Amino acid sequence: MALPSLNGMRAFEAAARLGSIKEAAEELHLTPSAVSRHIRTLETTLGQDLFERGFRQVTLTTRGSYYARSLSEAFEAIWRATDDVSFHDGPRQAKAHRVRVLCVPPVLNLWLADRLPGFRRQHPSVDLEVMTSGKRANFDLAIVDEFDYKAGPALTLLIPLVLTPVCAPSLLEGPLPLRSPGDLIHHHLIHECETTRWKRWLEQEGIVDSPSKSGTIMDDCTAIMRETINGVGIALADTMMAQDLLEQGRLVAPFGARHTYPAGIYLYQRRSIGNKQGASLFQDWLLAEVAEHKRAMAIG
Repeated sequence: MALPSLNGMRAFEAAARLGSIKEAAEELHLTPSAVSRHIRTLETTLGQDLFERGFRQVTLTTRGSYYARSLSEAFEAIWRATDDVSFHDGPRQAKAHRVRVLCVPPVLNLWLADRLPGFRRQHPSVDLEVMTSGKRANFDLAIVDEFDYKAGPALTLLIPLVLTPVCAPSLLEGPLPLRSPGDLIHHHLIHECETTRWKRWLEQEGIVDSPSKSGTIMDDCTAIMRETINGVGIALADTMMAQDLLEQGRLVAPFGARHTYPAGIYLYQRRSIGNKQGASLFQDWLLAEVAEHKRAMAIG
């Protein structure tokens, strides 16, 4: 049989790899409707469905999964061959040591930034560029936060979101001491974007009463940590937000109770970085740092 349209194969492979029609459209610089149309045309050509379609989500069929894996391997080979012979971004040796990393601001500001000098000391030849905004497809590696149910096959879980209350040391023995999680309802709670995380955490501790004091809602994790250090209230922090501040004694975790949230920090790896030495070095270093973080914070 004749090969199907290349546009259809590219659209299907991207949607299958990213687990999202929308993200595939962003990577391919198309509209979601165009990606869907290309996939439908491909399915018609092949005479079978490649996705099982549900409400706002698509799931690969058994044959679709096999086809997607085979296409990914083929496109990866094309990317590597093209990258090897291309001088568009400079000689191959220079490109191999240039690494572009996308990182969500909380992880960069509260955890990664203080560790980057260690990477630069180990690998001074790597030209590292770290940004906090942009499309994942434009970077070699991306460190992103994502709800677990939205994380596609192109993402690798680095660490789950493990949440625990943190506060300034002065609050431990203040007028309203913190001796058990039940004492939290009498304190000013600081929320990240919305109140769901605190509500869920308190319910997991068997606390269903609403806090009697007012709370603050902020969308910047770094600002939340500053407010907490200043004794304004108590924040619910994940381990990457809190590790360094806890070790420095600027914050304390008054309780041993920690609960996971259905989200995590994930790593996205752009296709064809396998032949980029700098990207491989950074990824190996990052995984080692995450492993050390898990050990230090007793995360299994």
